[in-house]
Amino acid sequence: MMNTTQRVIAVLAAATLSLTCVPAMAGAAEIAPQPAALALPAGQTGPLTAAEVGPLAETLISQGRPATASSLETSSFPASAAVDGSSTTRWASQEGIDPQWITVDLGEGATVSRVLLNWEAAYASTYTVQISADGTNWTTLKDETAGDGGTDDITGLSGTGRYLRVYGTARGTSYGYSLWELQVYGTPGTTGGGSSGSTTTVTSISALQSAIDSSDPGDTIVLKNGTYSVSSAVSLGSGASGTSTEPVTVKAETVGGVTLTGSSSFSFSGVHDISIQGFRFTQSTTMDVGSSSKAVDFVRNEFVFAQSAEHNLIVRSDDSEIAYNWFHGKSTIGVYLGIEGPGTDTVAKNSHIHHNYFSDQTFAGSNGGESIRLGTSPKALSSGNAIVEYNLFEHADGDPEAISVKSSGHTIRYNTIRNSKGGIVLRHGNGNKVLSNYILNGGNGIRIYGNDHVIMNNYVSWVTGTDAAGIVVGSGTVRDHFVGESETSRKQYDAPDRIRIGLNTLVNNSNGILGETKRTVPPLNVTIVDNIVQGSSGYLASVPLMQDFYWRGNILWGSAANGNIPTVGYTRVNPQLAQDATGVWKIGSSSPAVNAAFMTDHGTWVSDDIEGRQRAGVYDVGAHEVTTSPATRAPLTTAKVGPTAP
Repeated sequence: MMNTTQRVIAVLAAATLSLTCVPAMAGAAEIAPQPAALALPAGQTGPLTAAEVGPLAETLISQGRPATASSLETSSFPASAAVDGSSTTRWASQEGIDPQWITVDLGEGATVSRVLLNWEAAYASTYTVQISADGTNWTTLKDETAGDGGTDDITGLSGTGRYLRVYGTARGTSYGYSLWELQVYGTPGTTGGGSSGSTTTVTSISALQSAIDSSDPGDTIVLKNGTYSVSSAVSLGSGASGTSTEPVTVKAETVGGVTLTGSSSFSFSGVHDISIQGFRFTQSTTMDVGSSSKAVDFVRNEFVFAQSAEHNLIVRSDDSEIAYNWFHGKSTIGVYLGIEGPGTDTVAKNSHIHHNYFSDQTFAGSNGGESIRLGTSPKALSSGNAIVEYNLFEHADGDPEAISVKSSGHTIRYNTIRNSKGGIVLRHGNGNKVLSNYILNGGNGIRIYGNDHVIMNNYVSWVTGTDAAGIVVGSGTVRDHFVGESETSRKQYDAPDRIRIGLNTLVNNSNGILGETKRTVPPLNVTIVDNIVQGSSGYLASVPLMQDFYWRGNILWGSAANGNIPTVGYTRVNPQLAQDATGVWKIGSSSPAVNAAFMTDHGTWVSDDIEGRQRAGVYDVGAHEVTTSPATRAPLTTAKVGPTAP
């Protein structure tokens, strides 16, 4: 029997090719004449064919290389999964947002001849393949305007650089962008494979400032564990900037090992691509990241500010990530985290706020103690595209709004609010999505003002505040905010228009779905479909100012009064809810909610249930889908969020 080398030689001889044979994935050590080291390609059981010999002149240079992406759908779909050589793992971006990109570091001076893209169902219909020497300035190698998914094998390319980027500008589906594999062929670069920067360890605030002042992209600056008094804020300016693929990192020696005391800690002006990690902040003034900065990240820090600080962290910069932090201990007016932006009427863009723990906020006033505030009333019409996901709120009692949305175009999903006065409130703005959140044992559920919002797949139980409900459809003092309106008008309540409320489960709340009577401008064009509402107090569904509502497919149950929901909009039947191990009430296989959704277009907005199980066929009514697939989400606990979470 011929060995691998003999098979290769035989095929090459038959093809009268005079070249040195190198397997497509061969490394430098295999290029030397070492026949015994050649390996049989995966899945090859017989002689190689001419078709298999052809690509041997091209070397796969992307596998296992560092990869980054503009966003992730969840941590289960990292950028690295697109370059790991496996066709069963993938990168997936946030859903419903354009543009998105994925970049792979090929090493300095790499040349590219071919790119193969194996798309998942979520593909790009319009995208470019680009190359760059520095990760900032890009040259287009391929411009695709009619992508149809599947596999795109792009040959005949000629480009040199360190970074290869696939930049999607239009989605082929309503979801995001997702690649099983991104394969780049050519000649690898001479450096790369991770940060090319150096690590500097310092033991004083003055040395920390000096190291930051002399930093280069990719550098890591480590402050030794201890408590440091900061008399003048450590300045982070343009000279401390990194790049999108090689940020500058300023970090504590160990997470939580450095406590910074004094009136301030860091100041920011014109800095970009920098990450602040592992510190314990106790300062007495607000930390404010100005809009001249960009991509300033805060990861695994503890914010326990003095009560004299009006706010903890205000982020005006675009493209910032706030992840795995713990905000706690505030009893005075002000927010834990505010996303603002430049000027008076623009909100910061593309904030990603995830896996943070917000706890023990005890401001006793009636307003002004939000845990997260996205924008302010003057910024209502500005679209920010923030993603707020996988955050846990406990004892968020500083305001009726734990998550306060005062601008447009954001997604609030997969969060858990437990034992808190605050709920999720769309106070100003349009086009926001509230998807698959848990609100448990609190004072407020989900409250809606403004236009074109989607409220789906949420679970609200035991919300028992005065006039509270699982979902409150607000009324207004104005109809639609507009550019150029007065400051007084902008602060008013905009009556909700074109709202979709579907597939939610509301259990044992003071009321189920409730409308307001405090203001006189009614909501219009509101669709409320395929929800489960069960309770024993108040009303299950009552909207006094109901002029233009569409109710269908809802299931009502319990001793509470129906309210004024029209009979065509519901069925009164026991949904057979039972509690799971986490205390969540959910349907089982014998529930009349199974395969009973009235509407068939829910997939336009959600493709899974609150636990991450894929929905299929006719959806089940309510937040849960009965399937045999394992759950991938559950109500969050402190083990899943904050500085020490995995």
